[in-house]
Order: sequence, then C-alpha cells, then structure tokens
Amino acid sequence: MIELKNVSKYYSNSGNVTLGLRNINLSLHANEIVAITGDSGAGKSTLLNVITGVDTYEEGEIYFFGNETSYFNHDDMDLFLKNNVSFVFQNYNIIDSYSVLENVMLPLLLSGKTLDEAKTKALEIIEKVGLKKRAHNKGTKLSGGEKQRCVIARALASNARILACDEPTGNLDSETGNEIIQLIKEVAKDKLVLIVTHNYAQVEDIITRRITVADGEIIEDVCLKDTPAVEEIGNLDLAENKMRFPSFLKLVFENIFSTPKKTIFSSLVLMVVSFVTLVLCLLALQYSYESGYNENKMYNYLSKDRLIAYDIHHNALNKEALASAPTDEYYYNSFYEETSFIVSTHNNVKFATCYTKHQMNYELVRGEEINYNDDEINEFIAVFPASYNSRQLSEIYMSLNKMFYYGPETSSRYHYEIYFGNMVGVALSDEIFEPYVVLEKEPQNLISFLINRMANAYFETTDGEMIEMYSSTSYISRKSYISCPTYLEGKFNYEFLIGDLYPVSYDLEIIYEDRLSAYTPTFVIQNDFLEGELKPTFDEVYEVSFYTSNVDKLRQHLNSYDISVTIPARYEQNTTLNYVYLYVFIALIVVALISLFFISYVVLSRIYASKNKDYGIMRTLGMVRNQLKWMVILELSIIGFLSAVLSLVLFIILYFATNLLTMGDYLSAILCLIYLLTMIIFSIFIARRFNKRLYKFSINTTLKGEVARND
Repeated sequence: MIELKNVSKYYSNSGNVTLGLRNINLSLHANEIVAITGDSGAGKSTLLNVITGVDTYEEGEIYFFGNETSYFNHDDMDLFLKNNVSFVFQNYNIIDSYSVLENVMLPLLLSGKTLDEAKTKALEIIEKVGLKKRAHNKGTKLSGGEKQRCVIARALASNARILACDEPTGNLDSETGNEIIQLIKEVAKDKLVLIVTHNYAQVEDIITRRITVADGEIIEDVCLKDTPAVEEIGNLDLAENKMRFPSFLKLVFENIFSTPKKTIFSSLVLMVVSFVTLVLCLLALQYSYESGYNENKMYNYLSKDRLIAYDIHHNALNKEALASAPTDEYYYNSFYEETSFIVSTHNNVKFATCYTKHQMNYELVRGEEINYNDDEINEFIAVFPASYNSRQLSEIYMSLNKMFYYGPETSSRYHYEIYFGNMVGVALSDEIFEPYVVLEKEPQNLISFLINRMANAYFETTDGEMIEMYSSTSYISRKSYISCPTYLEGKFNYEFLIGDLYPVSYDLEIIYEDRLSAYTPTFVIQNDFLEGELKPTFDEVYEVSFYTSNVDKLRQHLNSYDISVTIPARYEQNTTLNYVYLYVFIALIVVALISLFFISYVVLSRIYASKNKDYGIMRTLGMVRNQLKWMVILELSIIGFLSAVLSLVLFIILYFATNLLTMGDYLSAILCLIYLLTMIIFSIFIARRFNKRLYKFSINTTLKGEVARND
C-alpha cells in the first residue's frame, strides 16, 4: 500500500538545519496494525506525518499504491488524504467550535453527501462510539476521552483505508486510554493502522508489527503477527467527489456563527475601516466639489443646488432640453432673483432685499415661521446673510414687533408702493450675500415690478440709428403709452429688452405728439396703473433657474444641448493653487486609507491566524485548496459586506440626527454601491493574502500553530 525508499526529512530553523529522518526504507500493507515506538524526539511523529503526507520530505520517494508522490501538488495530496487517510491525534484536533455532530458530518459533506444523508450517517456512527447524548455539544464542552471518541467517529465517517494515530492515548488516563485502543481495534478491519505511542504496553495486544525509531532512523522492524498482505497496485484514484453547494454554504455560515467572539471582533474592525473609509471618501468628494465654491458676489444667492441656464448668444432656449432636464424644480425667466428692491415699514425701517421662489435653507432667529394655512394674509420672513450682527437683526426685529402691534402694511417702494405681505420673522442663511424674502404666496405684482426695473426700450430709425428711450428704472403698467415726436411716425421700430438682452412683450400704444422735441420719446403712464395685475410676457424662455441635488449631472445634460450654464456658488475658473490644495488633500486621504487598510489587514490576519488550526483540520479531512480558498473568501466577504452595511446605516443615522456629518450631502445610491463593492474587494484581498500564507506551510506546521508564529 505504502512504500518509502531512501526518504530523508530535514528541518530548517533560523538558518540551522536539523535531521528529522534519514534514509528510511519501509513497506506497509493493508490489515496491519503497526506500532511506531522510540524515545521522545526520536522521529516517531515525523515518520508518521511523512508517511501520511501531512508533512513534506526532501530526499527519496514515497509510493502510494505503487504511484510516485513527488509530482503531487497541494490538491493531489489533499485528495489523497480525503480518499485514503484518517487521523487520530494526541491533541484530538477536532474543531472545538463545532458540535460532535458537525465534526463527524464534515468528512461526509466533503465526500459529496447531502446534508440529510450526512446527518443520518453521522448520528449512526456517533451512537456506535458511545457519544449519542453528546452529539450536540461543542468540542469545548467534551472531556479528553469524549474528544478522542469524536475523532474516531470522524475517522469512521471518512471510511479511509489508512488510520494514522499519533499518541492517541497520550492525554488520557489509563482506563480511558484502554477504551480508545479497543475502539481503534474495532475500526481497524481491512485498514492499515499506524499508531505512534510512547506506551507500548498499552497497544501490545492489538498490534501486528512494531517499528522502533532512534535519531531519525529505523533501528528495528519486527512482524509480531502474520497478516495477509494486500498490495494495491495500479493507477491512484485522485478523483474528487465534490462537496455540494448547500453543504459548502452551511460550512461557511457555521464558521461565521460558531466563533461569535472572532466574528464580532472581525466585524468591529471592518466596521471601523468601513466607516472611516466612507467618511474620508465623502470628505474628498466634498472638498473636490466645494473647492470650486467661492464668495462670488456677482450673485447674491449662492445655493450649491442652484444652476442658471441660458444661451450664450441670447437666443431662446431649447424647450425639449428643458423639459427633459433631470430635476423637478425650475423657474422660467427668473431674472428677478438677482434684482434688489427696498422693503420699508411705516415706522421707516428700510432694508434692501431680493426675492426667489425657491424655499432656501435658513435658521429662524427671531419671530415665528410662516403660517401657510392663513389664506387672508400673505406672510413672509426676511432672511439675512450669516454675517449680519445681532444689533442689526434686533433693530429689524423690533420694527417687526411694532408692525404686529400696530398692524401696518409692509410695502416695497420704488416710485410707487406694492403691498406683498406682513413680515413675521427674521432668519439667517450662509447661502446669501444680500437679504432675501421668503413668502407664503408668490407675489406676481412684485415679480412684474422687478422684471420691469430691468427693462430698457430701444428705437431703431429707418436709417439704422439707435435711440435709447428712458432709463432701466422705467415702470411699465398693465396698459402703457409711448409718446413720440410726430416726425418719427413710420420711421422707427421699437423693442423692449430685459437687462439689455432678452425681449419681453407689453400691451403698449404709441402716441405721436408735435409738442415733443426730436429724440425725446418717453413713457406716458396712465393714472390707474395700480389697478389689476401687471403681466409682462416673454416671447420665449431665455433664462431658467434650476434647483437640483446634482448640478454636475444637470450641467452635463444641458451642455449636450449647447445650453450654457452658470453655477453661482462655484468658481468658473480654478486657480493653480486651488488644484494644488485639492490634490494634496486627496493624496493625504489616499495615504490615510492605505495606512488604515494595512493596519486592519494586520489585525484581521491575526484574528484569522487563530483559525489556522480549524482550516488545517479541514485539510487533513481532504478539503482541497480551491474549496478552502473560497470558504475563507466567502466568510470574510459576508462579514465585510454586513459590516459595511451597518457602517452605512450608522452614518445615515448620524447624518440625519446631527449636523456633524455634512459630507453626507454627497452620498448617492451609486456611491453606496461603489462603497459596498470596495469593502467586499478589500475583504477578498485579506482572504487571498491569508490563503497564500496558509498554503505556504505544510498541514503539520499549520496544526502545530507555527503558521501564526511565522506570519
């Protein structure tokens, strides 16, 4: 069955080479029960490990069933162990986090049995070795004798042709030891049994052959009982009965949940890594986004969500592009947003302000919020820049109180008065440079007034001469007249422009008068100009204010239609210094992430190094490299994914519950997906590194815990 020819084994430690075995020549056959004896350190266990393939050798050749093993790779050796060898160790080598039933089921699952088949067969074997009442106890709850019975039950489950026992009674009392020896005898039928022992008297009655080892050499090989030798020669079967996928998943989750302390600690480490990674990445995104923001006083309202669309040649905008824009909040021809007007009270408190239809973010500091259920009175809040001091606000608030006490109307004055509501509170916002008003209802008369303030009228004579009429502060009523010199009749065309750019239509009538001198056309405003609504009409859409959570996506969409955009809160041109700051900041974050990943890798490697023995035991039972690799990868990936999800949930809770994590504004579904994938990839990276370290050493080295010491 097994033949060793001139086999030698050496150990290397810190540059020193020591002898393990020297020129071993040996043949072993089925039906033999062989005792390997000798003094401590003579090489008994080394010989057993080399014979069974759990340790390597440097010289000579070993034949299994007539086949050379020098060409075996890791998978070949694992499959050989799986199909042919069972182990009973002095220190038991059961998986302590598994129950007796799970330990015995393990070789059955590895051989391709279904979960039900493996459970049924395992319970039969457990009853045979006298552990039925302990079937569901964890390995940590078993006595030494019970652990050894569990190991023998596992050996029976694998139904291997070779049973390798390394000091099987070394940690047991005499009575329990004798019971284990008799149990080994019962399962030894038709097998090659190898027993390494320091207590020859205990096994003397059952063995058929004795091999004595000294200083790494066989000094005695005595056949004590005749046994029929059955030499198995031919092609060595290394075929794999693949484990079923449900069984594989069961082992993965068993490894996760059977070691709760290690799982929780691993999860905490990965949660810290995940949370810090998420925060740092969002900080980098926030900084890269906000590095383009500046106090650009060309605009009064610097909301980061605001984008202004226009045509660079002052043409009408593409309505199809506007309709398909990825946002729900937009305002056509919103020139009024940047136009100031004066708010005054009857007690002569005045301040310049602007108006927007968008409900801006603000913090109420005095007064109360708008009562949106009151249909009779239009209320508004005056919102001031965050730079305003308390004295300025107090003065305005005191006037607000007086207004409420006496109940006067607030009005806007510019050549005339327009009532648009009662001020009920004052607030601060860090998004504005000029005060703004937030109103309950849209004041159409105010918007009309603001648009008219930007109106310029131009005359073009028949000979191409341009004549500007009146000033940009002109007011145009619901029905207005233009008074012109009579001699210009039929000799000019006129056009009104908003801000010298965009045409707007009015209900106008031209009156020609002889009394007017040349080149002095002027407005004649009728006396009833305050009656009715003022509705200047734009011929087309020339400017749009969009409010969106993703201005870059919206800009990309509009640019694809050749529509120009401005983001008021953002730099249009970054300086080289801004880019330097940005790149340095991102580089520091990258360094921090690499350091964080390295530290977490070291910690997690140590945690998983403590599970080396369990994986080594699985290797002795025939779990091939690819299966073990994917087991570790899935374990860490599941833990990493769940840790990342918990970190994400924690971040979202803190984001909504506090004002500290402002970078959460930049969290999106795509970013969450990328983040989760990154953490899974990081977990896979750790698992792959761990697998490489695990297979760098022999099974024997792994079982002794030397992987962790050498890692």
